[in-house]
Amino acid sequence: MSRRHSTPVPSSLRAAFEADKGHALAHRRLNVERLAELLGTTPATLYKWIETDTMPVRALPAWQHLTGAGHVVRYLASREGGVVIAVPAGHAASADDVHALQATLNDAVGALLEFMRGTLDRDTTLGRLSAGLESLAWHRANVEKSDQPELEF
Repeated sequence: MSRRHSTPVPSSLRAAFEADKGHALAHRRLNVERLAELLGTTPATLYKWIETDTMPVRALPAWQHLTGAGHVVRYLASREGGVVIAVPAGHAASADDVHALQATLNDAVGALLEFMRGTLDRDTTLGRLSAGLESLAWHRANVEKSDQPELEF
């Protein structure tokens, strides 16, 4: 999972599973067959879990670890009004980090304006607002830890 989320939270659990699956393939070269093997199940079962949104809760931590993405966890948190914040290290943010934050916050405000005009749906608006909250919360926690930054290994 990236340190500072700038992508909207998926609008459905199915979209979250697909995003995690795509990340696993693109960044870890893990296809469904290999993911299923590592999860201790069959490809048919994994496809069924993804298509019917029925993955057992006990499999979610392994799924997130294997795919290297957190779209499912972010989606589930957002459904309960929560946000997921990666633990920051307390290192100084770069100008690029602040520009990315500004773009994410502008996108969130734009989504809110579009929603109020009736041109954007509820789930997409919530996803973009959650992305803004996550990014801002990460930077807040990073500033908080700035007087005792973690060492890089």
